[in-house]
Amino acid sequence: MMKMNICVRSGVLFCLLMAGVPCSFAQKLVLTDWNYLPSYGQSLSVGWTAKPVVTTEQKNGNLMFKGGVRPFEGGNDRSAAVPLVERVSPDGARGETPVSGASGNFMRLLKKRDAGKAARVRFLCSADGVGGVSIGVLSKGNAPYQRILDDLTAGRELADKAGKSFSMPCFLWTQGETDQQDKKTREWYKEKMRALIQDIDADAKAVTGQKNDVLCFGYQVSSHLNYFAQNPTDYPVIAVAQLDLALEKDSRYIMATPMYHFTYSDGVHLTAPMSRLYGEYAGYVMYKVMVEGVKWKPIHPVAHAIGRKGQDWTVDVKFFTPVPPLVLDTRTILDPGNYGFSLVNGREEPLEIKSVSLNGKNVVRIVTSSDPSGSRLRYGMNLKEKLPSGPRTGARGCLRDSQGEKVKTRIQDVVYRMDNWCPFFDYPLESRGRMNKTDSR
Repeated sequence: MMKMNICVRSGVLFCLLMAGVPCSFAQKLVLTDWNYLPSYGQSLSVGWTAKPVVTTEQKNGNLMFKGGVRPFEGGNDRSAAVPLVERVSPDGARGETPVSGASGNFMRLLKKRDAGKAARVRFLCSADGVGGVSIGVLSKGNAPYQRILDDLTAGRELADKAGKSFSMPCFLWTQGETDQQDKKTREWYKEKMRALIQDIDADAKAVTGQKNDVLCFGYQVSSHLNYFAQNPTDYPVIAVAQLDLALEKDSRYIMATPMYHFTYSDGVHLTAPMSRLYGEYAGYVMYKVMVEGVKWKPIHPVAHAIGRKGQDWTVDVKFFTPVPPLVLDTRTILDPGNYGFSLVNGREEPLEIKSVSLNGKNVVRIVTSSDPSGSRLRYGMNLKEKLPSGPRTGARGCLRDSQGEKVKTRIQDVVYRMDNWCPFFDYPLESRGRMNKTDSR
């Protein structure tokens, strides 16, 4: 239900538009003894350049196939389940995958909540992605997808032999760079992603007999400027499509984190500690959704108010904030200008932003010299040149919540905060005098 208020104060028209907040998927499930967890997507999903590896011993009981975390590198040997450890690929190209961080963090959190269940439950993990390919190549009917089917079949057989129950609760998804480079459309990508989730869900149920739906824990690609030569735009179409998916009602695409706050090895791929940290973000959200039943959503705008202040205009934007208060963090992220915010009118012309500040625990105030009614507020889209990805160089913004005050992790003796960072977004500012629905994405 949309709530609308119009107030007139001191001759100033104050228009507050509350948009209906979409609920992402929440699914408490009964974990089986063995739970198949693949890391799927492009090069980041298989740990490209993420070396030397971090996870050299298994401390949580998680498993992989005998052929390794990337079975295709070990002769596709799925004849046994062995402790999950990371290793550099034979050709030296690939290292730490996100699946160790995801499965490990999930199990550590589960152990704190229910040590008995954690002693029984295991993840059977693999990394089945392919570097530099479109979502179309990763879809059903192609060779990479067959890897998941082979994992499912082998996993079920091994679990049966061991007298263990077996299912596939979810998969990790790390993809989108190639489709940004290739100028794919927003709707095309969403259709492909929905179809992929549905296909994996149906095939998993056919093999395991499970009733629970398979969830996708994904990210928001943040490296569009790295592909500026191939697609010269500051608009991250695939990133916006991924946010659309994450905010759809009952969506099974659950966004664990945007990627701009991670350190990259070469402007495209993550370092090994960052691949592990990205996985730990995914594992944390997996736990919140699948164990605690949280309806997980990323930070995003849900309402706005336009007002007049002297010769200037103000836009107060209210954000869904998982753990208030919001913070404009210029220590972690080098300010790209206006903390990553920009305004454009209907002709895609920029509007001057005079200041950006916080106005409460979940509100950002934008001050502009022009009437912003009917314009669009964007985040992460104020740089327009080829730039390597990362917190100090690439497309980025400074807005985060305060989850990291309590949620932290240690990787190679370095403690990392695990704040929720705001995804890139494109948010319409409706006219001051009308109470039209606003797309909360």
